[in-house]
Amino acid sequence: MGYKKLDEVMELLTDELDGFNRSIDRLKQLTENVDNIQIEATSYEIQKIIREHLEKEKRDMESIDWNTDTIRKAVINAKVIPRALFWLMTAIWTVSIVSICYLGFRVSRLDSIREKSFEAGRKEVLTSLKGYFDLNPGLYEAYEAWRLKGTKVDSTKTKK
Repeated sequence: MGYKKLDEVMELLTDELDGFNRSIDRLKQLTENVDNIQIEATSYEIQKIIREHLEKEKRDMESIDWNTDTIRKAVINAKVIPRALFWLMTAIWTVSIVSICYLGFRVSRLDSIREKSFEAGRKEVLTSLKGYFDLNPGLYEAYEAWRLKGTKVDSTKTKK
């Protein structure tokens, strides 16, 4: 019975050795393949990529320099307005606009003021001439006819 187990172990060892030998043969074959591969040790492609990168960086730096110069010139030519001057100008503009609006309002009321002034002047003239008209009633009637005639003419002019 002991031989039977020994035979099994021997058979397993034989199988393992055969597998090991096949692995060794495969390893030899791969080694030959690797030995046949030739690697070119040129750096031409790497140098080309580096050159392209350096040219791109040079263009970018020139662009950055140009933009920096443009910004520097703009800052040098910039005019800074003090805050007090800003508020002063705002106040001047506000006063000017309010004055223009006020004067526009006053001018728009000019006709009504003129009519009131004319009416007040007419009443004042009539009161001052009342003594004269009392002495000469015929002149007062002629004045009234003339005044009414002027009113009719004015009303016909305004209708047209």
